[in-house]
Amino acid sequence: MPIRLPSPHKQSGLSLLEVLIATVVLSTGLLGLAGLQIAGMKTTHNSYQMQQATWIVHDLLERMRANKAEVFHMTTATPPVPDSKYLLTTAVTAATHCSTALSKDCSTGTHCTGGEMATYDVYNVMCGDGASSGINNVLMGGQLQVTCPTNDCRKGVTVNLQWDERNAASSQAGDFDGNTDGVESFNINLDAIL
Repeated sequence: MPIRLPSPHKQSGLSLLEVLIATVVLSTGLLGLAGLQIAGMKTTHNSYQMQQATWIVHDLLERMRANKAEVFHMTTATPPVPDSKYLLTTAVTAATHCSTALSKDCSTGTHCTGGEMATYDVYNVMCGDGASSGINNVLMGGQLQVTCPTNDCRKGVTVNLQWDERNAASSQAGDFDGNTDGVESFNINLDAIL
């Protein structure tokens, strides 16, 4: 019986080239998964921002409903125009608004007039009462505007809340809004009858 020796050309393991190709394929797959993870985190954060903005607008409207006399306050001029401390006729940036200290804190049980309560409410909505509340703390570049479009707040108010989100990578092609800064502006515009 003849003895067979192993052929010198038969391979019994993996070559370095095969290991390198497998590593490149695995790395490409892992980078794709990392990209999906980042996209998922951006979407989750943007959803959180929208939820926070919706909650802030709802909070402001509830505060206004609790102080309707101030919301409906009119001047004595002829014809009368709205003169409520809740009204912000131009968009006010939260960071700017919060740079001025509140003159009277209505949360301490002291007696506040309707106007003082409105000033406190707007300050609290803009600046919050902690690090996790208020437009200034949870929305990047947040701006608030509250108007009475018909010059009579009894017929309704319009609340406009705008903020920025890092939504797209800056590129030469541009963002969704046409800029190349990687920041998108979002807006909640709500008409409500109190």
